[in-house]
Amino acid sequence: MTTGASGRGGAGAQVPGALEPAGSPSRLGAVRCALALLGALPWCLPLARSRLQLGELGATLDRLFAPMCHRIPERSLALEGVLMPLCSRCAGIFAGVAAGAAIARPRLAMAAWRPILIALSALMAVDVATQDLGLRPVLHATRVATGLAFGYAAAAALLTRIARRQG
Repeated sequence: MTTGASGRGGAGAQVPGALEPAGSPSRLGAVRCALALLGALPWCLPLARSRLQLGELGATLDRLFAPMCHRIPERSLALEGVLMPLCSRCAGIFAGVAAGAAIARPRLAMAAWRPILIALSALMAVDVATQDLGLRPVLHATRVATGLAFGYAAAAALLTRIARRQG
């Protein structure tokens, strides 16, 4: 068992495998919650817009994503007939961030996360290149999958880093 700041077990002690010190409010918890909500937003927004009269609020929330993505309709998914505010790859990244925030495993050192993130970035680049060179059609499944893997790893790496600094 690792110990808190006092050097002894007790209220500040960490349970092995826990991401947060027992009994203390944490920046880590707030970051996890924020990442999960942010990651879910592009998936929830079209569903909300298809069922509710969001008017200008819906349009404003949709526009928040414009600087982040090309939003080409042919490369974007529609949920219940409403286009997502991001392309399928970016939507996958956001979903991966949400999943990474919720699960945050494995907890590896940043030295281990770096090559994983580089490999996943390269995988996305290969997906982009093969699609843009016309070697294969736009496949939403691969776009979402490569984005999901990268987003998950990025969130898990960030949360691991925060947990280690906090603990």
